[in-house]
Amino acid sequence: MRKHIVLCALVGVFCLGSLAPAEVFQQGADRLVAMQNDDGGWDWPLSDRDPLSSNAPNILAPTGMGLLYAYLWTGDPNHLEALGNAAANLLGKPSRLITPSDGYFAAALDVVFAVTTHSDYVNERFYEPLAAGTYDFLGDGTLLVDTSQYIAIMRWLRDRQGAANLAALDCGVGLYAAHLMGADTSAWIAAAKAEVNELDGGDIYGVLGLAGAVFGLAAVGEDIDPDEGEYAAADSLADLAAVLAGYQLSTGGFTWNSLSMEEDAANETVQETAFAILALNEVDRQAYLATIENAAAYLEGVRLPAGGWENFLGDGENNEVTGESLWALWVAQQVQVKQP
Repeated sequence: MRKHIVLCALVGVFCLGSLAPAEVFQQGADRLVAMQNDDGGWDWPLSDRDPLSSNAPNILAPTGMGLLYAYLWTGDPNHLEALGNAAANLLGKPSRLITPSDGYFAAALDVVFAVTTHSDYVNERFYEPLAAGTYDFLGDGTLLVDTSQYIAIMRWLRDRQGAANLAALDCGVGLYAAHLMGADTSAWIAAAKAEVNELDGGDIYGVLGLAGAVFGLAAVGEDIDPDEGEYAAADSLADLAAVLAGYQLSTGGFTWNSLSMEEDAANETVQETAFAILALNEVDRQAYLATIENAAAYLEGVRLPAGGWENFLGDGENNEVTGESLWALWVAQQVQVKQP
């Protein structure tokens, strides 16, 4: 019970019980166990037919979080074993493959296993070198960076990929993770705010980027008054949350693009819906409870027969999206009670 309560604190709500059907978590976790590689990680999007090693170390954290939260409800020893394998994968990562998201996964793993091993590992190999300006970005000693430089490179890479809005998601979850790890969050806060100013609602990942930034800023209690760009008219984080909530369609799912609000046109996306749940839960769970519950109902309704999720209709099953869906459903379906 103690682990359950502490993990509730990680998502900003004191809670007991669940409203989600047990099979959602059982089947979802079973699917992640089936898709897990021998090294404890997962492939992206689903499987590269090599069961020995994972092709996407960057999805370990969001995928693993889904397995972790599902295990809290199932108590299935197979799920716990798979979670231990994912934890071993994290502890085997070289510094250059550690991502900001690994911070929140490490913090959650430490609670489940009642250790500090995972946080210690990520701190020693990621956050402490960043703070000292000695993080070896390429792993060959040629590019040593501090936190601000790391974030700048991360943002630049998203722009080069043609997915500039994803940097807002990166900075938001990076902020959330740094906060849980006890690291300095100042550079992450500044970057998340800058990314909100740069969001392009007409481009891909605009809604996802907004959700990620709101999630991170809300998690650390940081307000924002955007002064330029798409959301310059907003005066606060609460205003941004209201805008985000407005991107929900009648199905309960959130649109992939702020300009694509047409109903019955398959504009809903699972990833945007999952992160909207996480964000609105952090901002004000009670105020957005109906929005959160409707979003959760949408996620439950679009599960694939095997128990996992695809990001949008016809996209194909995706391990990362399955993990994020389970994580969001766990957050959404909590029964809030008054803290003693």
